[in-house]
Amino acid sequence: MKIFCLIVLLLGLCACSHLDTQSPGSVDLSGTWEIDARRSDPTPLVAGSRQSELDAEADRAAARYGEPQPIQFDGPIPLLPMVSATQMTIAQDAVSMGIDYPGSPYRDLKWGTQKRGLFRVDAGWDMQKLIIETRSEPLMIREIYTLSDAGNTLTLMIDLNGKRIEKLHIRRVFVRKSVAATDGQSPLR
Repeated sequence: MKIFCLIVLLLGLCACSHLDTQSPGSVDLSGTWEIDARRSDPTPLVAGSRQSELDAEADRAAARYGEPQPIQFDGPIPLLPMVSATQMTIAQDAVSMGIDYPGSPYRDLKWGTQKRGLFRVDAGWDMQKLIIETRSEPLMIREIYTLSDAGNTLTLMIDLNGKRIEKLHIRRVFVRKSVAATDGQSPLR
């Protein structure tokens, strides 16, 4: 019986998220960040417009059936502002983080696991790195945020894999905009 209980306990521990929900005090991502295009990968086509995907799907349907067919999707085309944004403003506290991308919906994250519609989001810390894993049936997104020792460069590594997206690994490098350059505006919403 003791062995059975030990096995159940070990399996339970293995099922727990590997991410820490305690924000390290030495890492503060708050502020306005601008893309460093020289050190970043180019924006992939996956971040393109919805219309181009609709047109491509219509062309594939016409080739299959010989005439235009209604377009059918197995889920919404995801918004991926982290892949295409040239600027972002982050507000971070001990239990959560908000990201404001110009022209995109505000993104609010809490450390731990949340269910957001069709998506499951795990956000937390692995030492000094913030990791956000977003999963759904057709798509998996893994974001790793790493702050430089000086605190002025933020590297974002993004892995995308899904049914409609070929596996991609994208590196985005952002530079912290100085406080004076933000006209005294707070990054908090």
